[in-house]
Amino acid sequence: MKALITIARENNAREDNADALRCAGSIVEALAKKSISGELLFVEPGDFLRKEKEIIKQLKKKNPDCIFNLFEGFSNDARKEIVFARILENSGIPFTGNNSKTLRRCLNKNDCKNLLAKAGIPVPEGICLKPGEELNAQKVALPAFIKPCCEDASVGIDKDALVFTKEDLSRAVSIKLKNYPAGLIVEEFLPDKEFNVSFIGRPPYEMLGVSSMDFSRVNASKPFMSYEAKWLKQSTDFNKLIPDVIDRDKYGELEKEIVDLCRKAAQAIGCESYFRVDLRQKDDKVFIIDINPNPDINTDSGFAHQAYSAGYSYEEIIHKIVCLTV
Repeated sequence: MKALITIARENNAREDNADALRCAGSIVEALAKKSISGELLFVEPGDFLRKEKEIIKQLKKKNPDCIFNLFEGFSNDARKEIVFARILENSGIPFTGNNSKTLRRCLNKNDCKNLLAKAGIPVPEGICLKPGEELNAQKVALPAFIKPCCEDASVGIDKDALVFTKEDLSRAVSIKLKNYPAGLIVEEFLPDKEFNVSFIGRPPYEMLGVSSMDFSRVNASKPFMSYEAKWLKQSTDFNKLIPDVIDRDKYGELEKEIVDLCRKAAQAIGCESYFRVDLRQKDDKVFIIDINPNPDINTDSGFAHQAYSAGYSYEEIIHKIVCLTV
């Protein structure tokens, strides 16, 4: 069996891109241990200047049995992830990860929130703000959390993501809109526990594990996972904010509520293959704050640690993801 691993190649030093390349190497090694040949295929910006038929022809020329899709768009164009997934769908070659429709829904965080709310799933109150639109601070509860509407991998989540005053809110929004012209999500900050849950397969999905974040380990002004804390090994918070996989019986009814809510949210968005759902608490109520289709699955990722807690080795969970395609 042969798997083609598709991954972005671009000239920048962003840490999440470097990690994706490291992940591709880990997957090649894992597949080899399961007697599956893995070959890297780099996707470059220039590829999208060609006709779709030519891209599909290049893929089929490699004669893969399936494609392990690690392509997540480019630093300056995250939407290419959706375009490429649509090309894979049209190629007829089985591929890992979520379909283009789900990727589109999740990339636009405002669309995702609206779909979840329509399905009766609790999400934080807030607004979507685009360049040229006036901020009405009265519509936003303080403290407020600010994140780009159409980015992933925690891009744009920095020390100014959490604001406590109307003045700081106006200043941060003004600066961030210049950097993220696709818009911002400005929503109430949920101050209590944060959880994330990884799943694999199709509805009703196999739950791998529930992790919690201990923000008491970091500065009280940053009780959230920033881009630096997630990706920069030299940052102060990188080794402090490691999600702890919790014992399955530790939270009892709360864990059941969390997992049931995640399953409902994933089905509303159309998730499949593998994904992660992030949640936070406020006043003993749990809210969905993000859905991550095709999350980081490197050997030291949160997804992998949850798979380990479920009894899988790294090779086994990667092989299982591949087997879902064929």
